[in-house]
Amino acid sequence: MSGFMYEVKKIMLWQRGLFYIALVLLFGTVWLALSDNPVDIGMEQYKNEYEWYLEKVNGYCTEESSLYLEQEAERIAKAKERQNSLLENYYDGKISESEYKKESREIEKVLERQNGFEVIYQQYLYICENAGNRCFLQTNGWMGLLGKGTLNFILFLGILLIVTPVFCSEYSCQMDTLILTAREGRKSALYKLLIITMVVLFLSLCISLIEYGFYRFKYGLPDGDYPIQSIRYFADSSKSMSLLEGYVLIGLLRMFGGVFLTILLMFISVLAKKYAVTLLSGAVSVIIPYIGLSKTSIYRLPLPLPFLLGTDFFAGDIVMSDALTGDEKIIFAEVGTVTLLTLLFVSVLLCTLAVVWILRRNSNRWLMKSGQKKRGAAFVVMFGLALAVTGCSGRGKTGSVVYNSSAGYSVPFGYDCMGYEIIRDEGNFDYSLKNTSTGETYPLARSPMFGVFSDDEEIRAFYVCPPYLYYTTSVMESYVNRVGNYNSNITKVSVVELNLNTFEEKTIFEQMTNSGRSLLGIDYETGDKWKFLDFHHAFFLNDDNLFFIGNDGITKVNRYTGKTVKLDIPANGNISFDGESIFYKNEQGVLTRYDVSGNETYTYENIVAYDFCIDEQSIYYISRTDNGNLYSCGKDGNNKELICHIPAMSVTCDTGNIYVLSKESGEEIALPKSHYSRMRNKCGNEQETIPKEEKTQEEKD
Repeated sequence: MSGFMYEVKKIMLWQRGLFYIALVLLFGTVWLALSDNPVDIGMEQYKNEYEWYLEKVNGYCTEESSLYLEQEAERIAKAKERQNSLLENYYDGKISESEYKKESREIEKVLERQNGFEVIYQQYLYICENAGNRCFLQTNGWMGLLGKGTLNFILFLGILLIVTPVFCSEYSCQMDTLILTAREGRKSALYKLLIITMVVLFLSLCISLIEYGFYRFKYGLPDGDYPIQSIRYFADSSKSMSLLEGYVLIGLLRMFGGVFLTILLMFISVLAKKYAVTLLSGAVSVIIPYIGLSKTSIYRLPLPLPFLLGTDFFAGDIVMSDALTGDEKIIFAEVGTVTLLTLLFVSVLLCTLAVVWILRRNSNRWLMKSGQKKRGAAFVVMFGLALAVTGCSGRGKTGSVVYNSSAGYSVPFGYDCMGYEIIRDEGNFDYSLKNTSTGETYPLARSPMFGVFSDDEEIRAFYVCPPYLYYTTSVMESYVNRVGNYNSNITKVSVVELNLNTFEEKTIFEQMTNSGRSLLGIDYETGDKWKFLDFHHAFFLNDDNLFFIGNDGITKVNRYTGKTVKLDIPANGNISFDGESIFYKNEQGVLTRYDVSGNETYTYENIVAYDFCIDEQSIYYISRTDNGNLYSCGKDGNNKELICHIPAMSVTCDTGNIYVLSKESGEEIALPKSHYSRMRNKCGNEQETIPKEEKTQEEKD
């Protein structure tokens, strides 16, 4: 057996090289499939509608396509305005049902693709900023392939595990001395270098091809000849290249980064001759700059890391506004072509010198020199990294719970807080829990540091699921950059679980909502993915997901993977949740139910409501088609019953009563659930009236 084949067998079989290669490819593929999340969710959610418009304007933005989109925007806006007007006329009795249905069908034809149009129009606005090098195309595939700019940790770990034992295994059993006495001792090191380099190149190429195949299959990778600036990540890039050229160049740089890391690991292993030292030093050489340096600094260092990342060599300047002055500052400076070529030259030179040193160190001539200098002591860097781990409660069922977003947070309106009332201090806006039997109060944010350092620390929303009370906190912090200037801030939103029996607290979810630096000095770059957390005003949850309600709708967040999905649910009016389904009014006021596990939507076609609420068994709603009277029905829409003839504006409920706001008197009326069936025709005689304000003595007289 030749020396080369012997080294192949040793590295691939005895040192488990084949096993690690298979493991990297398997886990790399699985992780890619599990972690992928489309950048533009609307393109996938309304794919057919979006592609219908894309066919008409695909490519560069012309005068014809611009005129078409502007006219279509005007046409849709007028149709929506006419739809609202038509609905009001129908409910007010100005037009008949047949007239309403006839005109509605015509309007629906105009609006049938409005969601897809909103996606294409946002793309149109982006293209108009620089129409010369931006094109209309399906961008999710290319954004996933090119626009991540993050380290592939699975590939990185694979290289560490494959390369580290190549020399260290021989040092551990002192076989290196025996090998160097052989006639072809120097060739052994050369064979190792060649084999490992080919393995790493093969592994990097496979990962790159897997990513290409995945995104091509899932989203498609059309129009590879369009400018790279067509996707937002490269909006300000001055590089003149196509999307496909960008993919090839980034892939080549990542392959070189893998080879650079390989040579560095082999250099350290020959120097230190210890497996643990080599593994730790190689990991530190990549991880420390990745988490401790700014992106601008990383991409100007002759290290493996910038090449392993690759993407931002072709990105443009990234600008952020100063939190104090409002001035714009560059947080990432574009890497010029000259800088890139210089960095490549220096890195190749370092790799060449390292290879020469490795070969000389593993040659007979090197060992036979008299007066050999003592090998320098190997260094060991101990690095402890504390990551903010999202805490979460167990997967046990949260139990039966009913949530109505319009309900108040104090007894008696809707929330069973196990004998506590949520109250708010109007002076400092702090929330407390008040024991309804003893009158004692407890601060809801139990941390003594909450609100001490910043006025921007606040409690945002509540959700009660006995025996737990959940609430969200928002904390804004300014941080100081490396030259001592305040240049940005971060906002951290947390979901806290409070056990009302034991008063134990734990954070089940925590997320930075914008770019910044944590207390540990770690740079987080989250982009706009979590921006919705800054604007949420209510939330609810189940065992698997968190649901945040904002002005623009509801966003679902998986509690265990962090995957976010924007639900097509309007946030106007009441939002109800029973642990399995979300109840809401659609744009036409029709009651609708969304099954969160099956992702299916059901419409209660005969229920048009001004307002509604739910309890464990029933739906209570104020009918728009029957003069604002109060009705009840089962959650399946059956067993419809009239409860009260008094026209009402809103409705809420708790365990014992139904509360309606009278349209005529403006008073809150309490209807006991146990009696409403016999009160349907005489609810005005047995009602309990709860005035909004205490009457004056004059009014009483």
